[in-house]
Amino acid sequence: MKLALITPRYGGEITTGAEYACRLLAEQLSLRHDVEVLTTTARDKRTWKNDYTEGADRIRGVLVRRFAVNQPHEANAFRHFSDRILNAPRSRTEEMEWVRRLGPSAPGLVEHLKRQQRAYDALVFFSLIHWTTVHGIAVAPERSVLFPCLRLGPILRFSLWREIIASARAIGLVSGAERKLLHSYIGSPAPREELVGVGIDPSHRQAYPRHQQDPADEPIGDEESGSGADENVDPDDDRADRGIPFRRRHRLYGPMVLYGGRIEPDNGCEEMLEYFDAYAANDGETALVLMGVKMMKIPDEPYVRQAGILPDRERMVAYEAADVTVAPGSDDPLALSVLESFAVGTPVLACARNAAAVEHCRRGGGGLYYANRQEFVEALRTLMSRVKLREQLGESGRQYVRQYYRWDAVLGRFERLVTLVRSRG
Repeated sequence: MKLALITPRYGGEITTGAEYACRLLAEQLSLRHDVEVLTTTARDKRTWKNDYTEGADRIRGVLVRRFAVNQPHEANAFRHFSDRILNAPRSRTEEMEWVRRLGPSAPGLVEHLKRQQRAYDALVFFSLIHWTTVHGIAVAPERSVLFPCLRLGPILRFSLWREIIASARAIGLVSGAERKLLHSYIGSPAPREELVGVGIDPSHRQAYPRHQQDPADEPIGDEESGSGADENVDPDDDRADRGIPFRRRHRLYGPMVLYGGRIEPDNGCEEMLEYFDAYAANDGETALVLMGVKMMKIPDEPYVRQAGILPDRERMVAYEAADVTVAPGSDDPLALSVLESFAVGTPVLACARNAAAVEHCRRGGGGLYYANRQEFVEALRTLMSRVKLREQLGESGRQYVRQYYRWDAVLGRFERLVTLVRSRG
């Protein structure tokens, strides 16, 4: 099949949200199908500045076509406009104006769809609320699949969303929590919906860049026999030397808690740092390692360590190195950090306000969740002090990912959804 995936922005540096889901799916789908990503030249959603060059490029095997954004995002004006229309009755015109102000407006992308839409078997849109979806899906709704990637918020009350969802031939969902949001706030007027999810590749060890490892990281074998491997070790069990390359590179020799994602105040990081400080008051040995781009001031505390931005493969080794992973975000519909941690057998401590993370912890049995400071401290103390509990939770999470979130299962569900569109088209 030839597929067009349409997303507001696209790049290897984007590791959250609908755009991240689009990239992960595009890279896997390109191994089976002819995939093009249609997106903008913007990198930063706060400004929609044209940072990339317009035109076609190939990124990690995926053909990416970029189209220029014709108006910047004025954050203050947008915020004032949102406050005004969210607190009063709204017209459809005002809701469309909200979409225009949110952006990113890229007329060239829509013109490309008008000219070339019949060349694709299906058009797959990511993010319900952005300009690229609202105007793009109108070109050929009967050939369109929509991944809304919903987040809980006042804007779900817009009447416009039901119209957009009803126009799509099919809806793809990333979690059961998102399905509940869809049905509770918007309804499900589309002919077909499928809980597709996003896959996790647990085979990171085979792909990990061995040249970056310290020779001392290699498993110790039987010197007399010359063998470098233990015949009794399961080759698929990667727990024998968990995360040694990451720990040695960052000089981490004691207990370790990991956060992976953008380090910014509005995604739970500020609260996490405050709560961890309360935990560290009675435990000075555990390190809190932050992995991701820093967008806020970090407390100057001896227990805080920064690993920076890591490639996807090294991210998985970092999750493997941790004793526990913290997922502090409250409105992440993907909760991919939870699944990534589960995939390598590391238990998770998640924010109870994140419905998707709580869903994974409950269904997968791979973690605990907290609603306040006291629960955070008590849950983390329990996890860090009970090795057997961590092992049990880790193994349960690992099996959950193997059963539901391996890429072959996810792609099978995606292809089933697209086949419906293709047959109707």
